[in-house]
Amino acid sequence: MSEFLKLIILFSSSYILGAIPFAFIFTRLFSKKNILEIGWKKASTSNVMKNVGVLPGVLTFVFDVLKGFVVVFLAKEFGFCFVAQAMAGFFVVLGHNYSVFLNFKGGRGIATLLGAIFAFNYLIGIMLLIPVLISAIVWTAGIGTVVSYVLGIIFSKDGLLLLFLLCLTPIVLKRVLPFEKKYFVNRLLFDQDNVPCLRVKKK
Repeated sequence: MSEFLKLIILFSSSYILGAIPFAFIFTRLFSKKNILEIGWKKASTSNVMKNVGVLPGVLTFVFDVLKGFVVVFLAKEFGFCFVAQAMAGFFVVLGHNYSVFLNFKGGRGIATLLGAIFAFNYLIGIMLLIPVLISAIVWTAGIGTVVSYVLGIIFSKDGLLLLFLLCLTPIVLKRVLPFEKKYFVNRLLFDQDNVPCLRVKKK
């Protein structure tokens, strides 16, 4: 089999795996609802957690992370170069964000990207997970993902850096579209139209 054909198989299978809509599946199983019709109408962990339940939300997060991890892990195991590994990570995130099974709708790709990061370097993955967890507790996970993304670009190299740069476009587009000038900054930083209130208040 030629190297080109191997890459085609890797990238297409990465997209298909990423496109499996676990948010949609677990929402159906636990509530019979359509995740694209409730909350912020995206197939994301946060939407499931907030509007369906903790258990389906946790399951969605775990399986979305596994999608990214499995793709990059297998690309490494089969001896693909780091560029191909990063491209596989990009396609799994692309599949998650624009799923062929949901008429090219989907989530935001953060959990799936996190899984891909762990496959590249679990220590960096842990480091980048910390700001997200802290911001989710005290304010909003949205700002934590921005901080982690910037840190990832600063501290990563080779394939992992390429992965971050490749995934920048589909993740940012999922945040800011549909484009509205007055909400652009809030959507980019906080992943919502308005600035959220602090969850931890001074006594």
